Amino acid sequence: MRTFRKYEFGSKSAATTKINALPADHNHAITRLGNIVTTPATFDDDGNVLTAAVLSSSYHVDVLWDGDPVADWDNQIVWCKPIGVHTFGSSHAIAEWTEECKVQRPDLFPELSDDD
Repeated sequence: MRTFRKYEFGSKSAATTKINALPADHNHAITRLGNIVTTPATFDDDGNVLTAAVLSSSYHVDVLWDGDPVADWDNQIVWCKPIGVHTFGSSHAIAEWTEECKVQRPDLFPELSDDD
């Protein structure tokens, strides 16, 4: 079973330290997203930047764990709207992440009323 999780760290070096602490022979897939865009840039009709993009101050990493996530990464988990900037893994891993996200952040999944 593979498990998909999203993480944020205070810096690239903090993420690198955590990644390097994993066993050298691990089979986890790790994608370093870096400081992701939180507010997109805006442009005029000629393509000139009106307002620059705003990047997060946190360094983001996605991991497709080979099995259960490593527990000492739990403090860095991010529960955001699916699927976000990046995703990977099997449909089972994505479905498991989405269901756990609903438990951790139900505010991201508002219930629709009959009027919606």
